[in-house]
Amino acid sequence: MNQITGIDHITLCVENLEATEFLFTKILGFEVIWSARDIGTDKSSMDTVVVQRGNAKIALMQGRDKMMKSQISEFVEKYGQGVQHFAIEVDDIEAVCREWEAHGVKFSGSLKEGRDGFGPLKQRFTYPLFPGCGIFIELTQRQHGEEKAKTFVRSTVESLYKDIERDQAAGSERTIIDYESCPIPRETKPLKQAS
Repeated sequence: MNQITGIDHITLCVENLEATEFLFTKILGFEVIWSARDIGTDKSSMDTVVVQRGNAKIALMQGRDKMMKSQISEFVEKYGQGVQHFAIEVDDIEAVCREWEAHGVKFSGSLKEGRDGFGPLKQRFTYPLFPGCGIFIELTQRQHGEEKAKTFVRSTVESLYKDIERDQAAGSERTIIDYESCPIPRETKPLKQAS
């Protein structure tokens, strides 16, 4: 798969966004490149700050519970503070999605498209990597001809949030592949399939 160009960003779910932003900007030397408050729906949402140092981008997210618990709050409660997903930057997101889907990969929603002021951005999330694990993969395409998105787009982030909130409200616990039917090597203890 030669369409992958590298890691675009890593996303951390945290309990105290203000303290985490201070850690990254005042102590670790990152700078804020994008932030947004109350991204989500009237049921739940999140606040996010994206920091960057050199080529390293890290998205920091804190949940806002409303009518239901935010997926970010739920992630922290279930798995602790830490990595929720990592984003792989690709040259042709549609081609990678087709390739992965041909191998049985399941995505949590459709392809999202937006524009950050510099150029167009395309994004798509998979379901979590393993049963009982909250970590998933995001595919990101920033380069489109001569233009390249550099930050993030509120509308796509909000749309991706809604996809996960929909599955959360439905109680869906799917994984990136169907571990029961996939011919992957197994140890003597089989992996449990989330239902």
